[in-house]
Amino acid sequence: MRTRRLRVVLLETVATTTCGCVSVLADSPIVQKKLKTVSAGYTGCAPEDNVLSNVAPKPDGSGTWNATCNGKTYLCSAVATVNKSESFHCTPVAQ
Repeated sequence: MRTRRLRVVLLETVATTTCGCVSVLADSPIVQKKLKTVSAGYTGCAPEDNVLSNVAPKPDGSGTWNATCNGKTYLCSAVATVNKSESFHCTPVAQ
């Protein structure tokens, strides 16, 4: 019985980490704060003034999102490398 329970827990863990559950992380306050702070350096607005949308994280830590402030929208991206370093960039959305 104990072995069966361990298998169930293990399967739940694998399913949770491999399913589309990454989107839950995109809504986490910690992730939102980080993305708003990164965006601030490009939008020229304080982090709390950036409104995020279209947050699309990937399991490897990279992803894209939009940051909007003062009526201007920016397309932002994060690139993660194998050694866990990150690179960020935002630019005004093409019209």
